[in-house]
Amino acid sequence: MEAKRSKKAKAPRFFLGLVFVMLTLYAVSLLLPFVWGLMASLKSIDEFRLNILGIPKEWAFSNYPFVFSQLKMPVTYANGETAYYTVPYLLINSLIYVLGCAFLTTLVPCLMAYLNVKFKYRLNKVIYTIVLVTMILPIVGSLPSEIKVLKNLRLYDSIIGILIMRSHFLGFYFLIFYAGFRTMPKEFAEAAYADGCSEWSLMVKIAFPLVRNTFFIVMLIRGIEFWNDYQAPMLYIPSWPTLATGIFWMSQTNLNALSRVPMRLAASYMLMVPVLVLFVVFQNKLIGNLSMGGIKE
Repeated sequence: MEAKRSKKAKAPRFFLGLVFVMLTLYAVSLLLPFVWGLMASLKSIDEFRLNILGIPKEWAFSNYPFVFSQLKMPVTYANGETAYYTVPYLLINSLIYVLGCAFLTTLVPCLMAYLNVKFKYRLNKVIYTIVLVTMILPIVGSLPSEIKVLKNLRLYDSIIGILIMRSHFLGFYFLIFYAGFRTMPKEFAEAAYADGCSEWSLMVKIAFPLVRNTFFIVMLIRGIEFWNDYQAPMLYIPSWPTLATGIFWMSQTNLNALSRVPMRLAASYMLMVPVLVLFVVFQNKLIGNLSMGGIKE
């Protein structure tokens, strides 16, 4: 009996050790490219040719100021004129695009989920089903029609147009808010009605504060997605290039030293700095558990 117990005890330890080794190797596989890219971004162009994998002999910290000052993305307007956007202008466009889209793509699903939970009507299940279907079925070939509609509505190449496009409730985050509002105790609404609270006050003062942490985290995640997005600004708002679009242009250009690998890597790490700062500052909210309060009986 003792031998069988010892074998059973060894089996879980073996699997736990195997899982630990696999996860360690996976973490190293993610960390090595990051470290290599950081070291390569701090090498001079000549040293990178001779020493691709090694540690820099002379740390070229000047690569980052060079990229910041020399990155000038050309944008050709419909009238044929060409303007050059530097990093500060690209950064301003990025902030407008990221903050606006992140807020609306979080607010609209939150509102729709609350209305779908609070008020019972026949289209509730239809809306819920539409969200599920759009998540399961891939939508392919819609890009030309989207651009055509935007041009017909005179919203193409407009910040307002891209914000309207992002203002939809479809997606996984609708389900997150839907589940959050479903768990809201009915006693909250009953106590609010007893105090003469209106539907608007109930939503703003009671329901939304309960999902405040969820709202913030979803907005933060969506903001990171839009910060790294270069395709949508390039396609829908070509006259409003973002920093991600500028770095994508830099990866395709063959002009001067910006076309070299160390400079491209330096630009990529510059784009990654705000994301790392956000993660360090809000890591407790991102990693911590989300919970909703209730009524003590």
